[in-house]
Amino acid sequence: MKPFADIHCHPTMHPFAFKQAGKRRKNNMWWDNPPRKCQRKSSFPEYFQTSMPALARGNVRLVIAALYPLEQAWLDPNLLGTGAVSDIIAKQIVSHLPVRYINTVQSSNFNYYEFLTKEYEFLKLDNGKAKKVNGVNWKYQLVSNADEVNQYKDDPHTVVFVPAIEGAHSLVSGNAQQLINDPIVHNSTIDNITEVKKWKYPPLYVTLSHHFYNGMVGQARSIPDGAASFLLHQQVGLNEPVNPRGEEVIDCLLGINKFEGNGRRILIDTKHMSVSARVWYYEKLKRYNEGKPEEERIPIIASHMGYGNHKSLLESIELPDNDKDKYKESKIFNPWSINLSDEEIVTIYNSNGIIGLNLDQRILSGDEVIDVSKEFTKADIRKNRPKVVEFWTRQFARNLMAVVNAVMSSNDVSEDKKSKVWNHISLGTDFDGMINPVDAFIVADEFKNLRMSLKKYMPEMPQFDNLAQGLMIDEILDRVMYDNAVNFVLRNYK
Repeated sequence: MKPFADIHCHPTMHPFAFKQAGKRRKNNMWWDNPPRKCQRKSSFPEYFQTSMPALARGNVRLVIAALYPLEQAWLDPNLLGTGAVSDIIAKQIVSHLPVRYINTVQSSNFNYYEFLTKEYEFLKLDNGKAKKVNGVNWKYQLVSNADEVNQYKDDPHTVVFVPAIEGAHSLVSGNAQQLINDPIVHNSTIDNITEVKKWKYPPLYVTLSHHFYNGMVGQARSIPDGAASFLLHQQVGLNEPVNPRGEEVIDCLLGINKFEGNGRRILIDTKHMSVSARVWYYEKLKRYNEGKPEEERIPIIASHMGYGNHKSLLESIELPDNDKDKYKESKIFNPWSINLSDEEIVTIYNSNGIIGLNLDQRILSGDEVIDVSKEFTKADIRKNRPKVVEFWTRQFARNLMAVVNAVMSSNDVSEDKKSKVWNHISLGTDFDGMINPVDAFIVADEFKNLRMSLKKYMPEMPQFDNLAQGLMIDEILDRVMYDNAVNFVLRNYK
């Protein structure tokens, strides 16, 4: 069995927060904090999904580690207050982060870029240092470019780490109010991007939008109905297009137009971007890439996605995401516009890009699937019984095969190119990113179980034989769970 790769997860999020809070426990990348059986159904896991011990036990050998200064809107004191009760509420909403860290994020002096650099320095602390996991010395190794990926990727006890950044708010030297309302503070963003490009270990990509408006690019709906939706105001900037500040940031990251030659390219991850922003961005890339040789074209990353079951991007917003019937009437797939349409999948494929499939229940599933999953008892989930494993394996496989089918069914992809569709999909779990993981596979240790289960159930599923195009299931899983991510990094991390 080949090793595993994950193109989007957050191994630093929890230990960095505990370190910043001055805690003596859970404060480093090597802290082993596996789930207890009773935590298997945690909607916001207290355990660490991508600690170094978990990655080592799972034989995960390539990780794109997303740095993420927590958005203040998660903890808005105007909504929650600043007392002990609000701390408890915020602690539950924000995945069991320490209260002292929560209070720091709530402060009016909080500076996104400052905390981005602190998280980056935290990631470097144990870089290259060997520690024992199950009696074997493992290490994680940050890399600067594709040559260094090649240098370390075949070491059987090294996890290659490539940084990424989630949310363009991370690049602004200010707080949530300033990044929207203060153009002077916003001007710091271009200088900060220039600095980030000079990091010893620069990010492969920036996920431009996230859950809340960053004053540059609108976001798609990501917060479901319920207590979280009531407490968290995601409406500001929702579905807004790219504005001129966002256009400048995109050009600066990519090193194009007036920023040509400003250092190494940082790619754009389109997850979380509004539909109007994605439509605009894809058209921009199409114009830029036209007539250029393959090695100069800019690929599209959609790093932690699900399938939305729409033919086009515009169809995905005909019924707004905030219409309760849109999700309530869904069946197999989540129809929110945050997920992939067939048109978008083909656009990503034609850009020589990559799609990472999420392991979040809601992202992968329509309302009917979620309703059926509620029939499992606590004991079923706690013991991870075979029926739970089969259920979530098949749901992941449905999303995977729907992505493949979008390319195979497209008139915009030539027949000779359709055979390469399996080269453009990977894991992008979003582990440790405040998700509700599918109950059967909740930590990086369990990637092996996911692979074995896919090997068992996927060939039985409708359309598999047609979509496989003669490939054996092991070859498909080798690509999706390791090879494609490695090859994408080798092509683009330069």
